[in-house]
Amino acid sequence: ETQVEAEMLMQASRRVGSLVDALGSCESLLTTPVPLSYSRHTSRFLTIWCGTLPVVLVDALGWMTVPAVAFVSWCLFGIEEIGHLIEQPFRDEEALASAPPLL
Repeated sequence: ETQVEAEMLMQASRRVGSLVDALGSCESLLTTPVPLSYSRHTSRFLTIWCGTLPVVLVDALGWMTVPAVAFVSWCLFGIEEIGHLIEQPFRDEEALASAPPLL
């Protein structure tokens, strides 16, 4: 009976060690920023793509090209902005924590 408890304790200890290793990996991911060149490249590509979209759509949509391109651009640039916010999710909380108290 004590051998079974000791074995279960060792197994639990190994699992806790595995969780600690996984946490360390997650922390290193959190502190690794997305390279600036990647972020700039995606922004430039999206700008060029949205800029040339009216040329492609004007024959098919006519005057509806303007609202269609506006809507598509709004959606895609919104997704890009959400991506920038997700890159550093705790940036605003750190700024608030370091701010002096209001009162």
